[in-house]
Amino acid sequence: MNIQKFEIGMVLFAILALSLMPISMAKASNQTIITMTSVGDTEIDLAWDEKDSMIRVWTEFTSFDPNDGYFQMKIIQQETRKVVSESTIQIMTSSVEPEINFNSFVLYMINLQDICQNEDYDNTMSVHECNPMTGLYEMEISTKDGVVKDSTTFTILDYDFA
Repeated sequence: MNIQKFEIGMVLFAILALSLMPISMAKASNQTIITMTSVGDTEIDLAWDEKDSMIRVWTEFTSFDPNDGYFQMKIIQQETRKVVSESTIQIMTSSVEPEINFNSFVLYMINLQDICQNEDYDNTMSVHECNPMTGLYEMEISTKDGVVKDSTTFTILDYDFA
């Protein structure tokens, strides 16, 4: 008799496990997805005053839960892995849906104070005194917990002081 109760219990456990599996798999497939595509020039030449010094990235957010509220953006200097800028991207929506899909441009304007090796640099000093960290940079956008992320790279070129 106890063997029959055990077998019935195992069958019920298997049915419960199988019925819960699609729920958990559905939840996993609805995880936020971030896709980034650089738009325009990805080289910033600090010596060329007329050249635009803004990075534009077309960003697609899929299965975003409006209750999460925001994303993180980091600008990282590749050689040193130093995070030179960090900010929050607030998502404003009136959606009551459990998840939404949307696209947006994410912009980053090169700020000399972010990339100066001279920590004493301020806007009153000459650009020569900044000693900017040039080279490859990465723009990373992630969920607030950092689990889901994507990134794209851009380059900051040397000043031409000749």
